[in-house]
Amino acid sequence: MRIRPLKIAQHLNALRRGQIEDVASLLAQPRDAALRVGAVAHRCIWLTHAWRWEDYACAFVQERTDHTMEQKSFYGWKLLIVFWLIIFLNFTFPTFGTSVVNTYMAKAMHLNRKELGLAFSVFSLMAGLPGPLVAMSINKLGIRFTLVAGALLSTVGSLLMAMYVRTTFQAILIFGIVVGTGVAMAGTMAPQVGMARWFHQKRARAISLLLTASAFGGFVSVPLLNHVIAAYGNWRAAWWCMAVMSLFAALVAALFVKESPAEMGQFPDGSSAPDLSASLTKAAPNRSLGVFKTTENWTLNEALRSPTLWLLVPTYLGFFMGFFIYIAHGISHLEGLGHSPGEAAKSISVVLLSSLIGQFAVAALGDKVEPRYLSAVAVSLYGMGTLLAIHAVDPVSVYIYAILMGSGFGAAFTCFATILSNYYGTKVYPALLGVTTPMGTILGAAGPVTAGYLYDKYGTYSQAFEIVAGLCFLSAILYLLAAPPVKRSARAKIAPAQQTT
Repeated sequence: MRIRPLKIAQHLNALRRGQIEDVASLLAQPRDAALRVGAVAHRCIWLTHAWRWEDYACAFVQERTDHTMEQKSFYGWKLLIVFWLIIFLNFTFPTFGTSVVNTYMAKAMHLNRKELGLAFSVFSLMAGLPGPLVAMSINKLGIRFTLVAGALLSTVGSLLMAMYVRTTFQAILIFGIVVGTGVAMAGTMAPQVGMARWFHQKRARAISLLLTASAFGGFVSVPLLNHVIAAYGNWRAAWWCMAVMSLFAALVAALFVKESPAEMGQFPDGSSAPDLSASLTKAAPNRSLGVFKTTENWTLNEALRSPTLWLLVPTYLGFFMGFFIYIAHGISHLEGLGHSPGEAAKSISVVLLSSLIGQFAVAALGDKVEPRYLSAVAVSLYGMGTLLAIHAVDPVSVYIYAILMGSGFGAAFTCFATILSNYYGTKVYPALLGVTTPMGTILGAAGPVTAGYLYDKYGTYSQAFEIVAGLCFLSAILYLLAAPPVKRSARAKIAPAQQTT
């Protein structure tokens, strides 16, 4: 029997106004459950002299409404899976899988190491330089539109690589610019902004889990595309595969991406409105404990004037540039040390899979320990791994340095995104990523072409790897110095902030 609260309220009001006088006649109607309940309610309230019929009815209806809202599941975790899939399909294969695809392409098109590094450097630049435009697209057109447009652009670029590219210039133009721009739009920036909007207390965990898509995709993409090339005997087959993946990513984004919790009538972390308000306004008596998470709305100009930001940006020169160098030249480096192409390609997979270690560590600790401390440890691990890679002549040493580099990169990359969101807030986060990502991309993209130049000059990658290691250890110091920023108004007031324990 279905009870209809609104109909009960209507009958209670009718009884009160005298439009229905005979309560017994209502009870005698077995088919209308709402009338029967209304009659019983009228008799009971009349006996107790409680004449506020509307109050009782509205309270009952409100209770049923609240119960329905509580039963509605939080969409943020489902959205995390959607974003994860988009990154896996549209970002990881062009970014990591092309380390093996470009090696075959270089042999087929007779490219030297410098030209190979240049193509990847242009791709790396275009994956980050459009950051301000991507941020503008996110703020004005939405996360969904940005992801769909980017994935479709990647699809077009992949098809052009598969069918038309014949020269170095064409490879740089299509792979570097077209695919690179598609990856920038439908890469990690928009999903990170989405997670920052949907999560507050669990932000580090959400972003860490989101970025595991990069590690898992990198681990899968290299052997998968290598298998596709071996099966079809042509490196272009790999691009056909990536075109299909990017098209599917566009479809997923169009159907399932939601802009913010408000679009679904929900609140960050799945909290109720009172719980969220209490969380955001909670006092922070001690900045030395817990994790700093600002509740102030920073502007982009204020963030750019913050000294802390300029301690963070140069850290890209360590782990980020080093990672791009290894993706572009790691296979060639190991082949030069006597490893087979298959073993060399496997090292890329181990590095990328090992980054899961760092990302899961940040997921577990990032909301309890300041991410800058975790970053200092992470970049130090990457530097140690880079030094070991110089003389990795046996399989054991390859696995050791690959695990150190992978876990260090995974933690450092995740922490960097989390630090920006924690320090400057979610409102300015897209614009801040739009500024810092191109800076990091320029610094990182200089690595592959520089490493190629040093190899052509000295016949080894040792100098490039030593430079990366030194920059990583310097980055660790910068992270320790990058304390939470203080926002100053005209009266030099300290911005309120939240400490999570």
